[in-house]
Amino acid sequence: MAEWQLAYDNTVTHRSGPPSNNSGVEWYNTGSASDFPAPSGSDYSYNAMPGYNMAGASASFEDEQPLLEELGIDLQGILKRSIAILMHRLRSKSLMDLDMGGPLLFTTLLSAVHLLTGKLHFGVVLGWSVVGSAAVWFVVSNLAGPGAHHQGGPPGIYDCCCLLGYCMLPMLAHALLSILVPKGALTVGSAALAVLWSGVTAAKLFSRRSQMLEEHMYLIMYPCLLMYSAFALLTIY
Repeated sequence: MAEWQLAYDNTVTHRSGPPSNNSGVEWYNTGSASDFPAPSGSDYSYNAMPGYNMAGASASFEDEQPLLEELGIDLQGILKRSIAILMHRLRSKSLMDLDMGGPLLFTTLLSAVHLLTGKLHFGVVLGWSVVGSAAVWFVVSNLAGPGAHHQGGPPGIYDCCCLLGYCMLPMLAHALLSILVPKGALTVGSAALAVLWSGVTAAKLFSRRSQMLEEHMYLIMYPCLLMYSAFALLTIY
C-alpha cells in the first residue's frame, strides 16, 4: 500500500511540474511583481504634433474678424445707405459700394411685416425680388449696348440686386404704415408715393453709376415701377 501511494505521488508531481527540455514546448516565465515597476505620471504625457504652436493658435483665434465682417455684413454701411435712400441723397459715396446684406435684411423685414397681417410671403418676396432684378438687369444691359460691358458700362446682375434691394426701403415703410392705417384712400396714396419714390431712386442710381445710362433714365424707371408696384399690391391685398 505504501509503495502504491509513493508511485502515485511521483506521477502527479511529474505531470504538474514544468515540461522537460526534451518535450519541445517553450516555457514562459511571468516573473515577479518587482520586475514590473508602477507607471509614473510622465508615462501619460501628451506630445503635440510637431510644428504646432499652441500660443500662436490662441493668438490667431483672438485676431480673427467678427462673424458679421466675415460674412460681408456691414451694419454701419447699411445704416448709412438706408439714410441716404430715405433722405434722397443719391450723390452719397456710400451708395457707390453696395452689398447684399441690406437687401436681404429689407426683404426679410418686409415679409415679417406681412406676417403680422396674416400673410406668409417670405418665399414670394424673395422670389419676386430675384426675378424682378434679373428683368431690370436685362433691360439695362440692352439699353447700354452690346459693347458696354467691355467699357465698364452698366452694373452686373449682382449690383442690380443690391441696388433694387436698397431702393425697396420705401416699400417697407409703406408696409409698416399699412398696419396702422386701415385700407382706404390713404393706403393707396401712400402705396403710389412709395412706388414712385423707389422707382425714381433706382433709375437715378442706375444712371449715375454708368454714363451710358444717363439718357435712358426714364426707360429704366418703367420696369422699376412695375417691380415695386407688384410689392405694393402684395402689401395692400
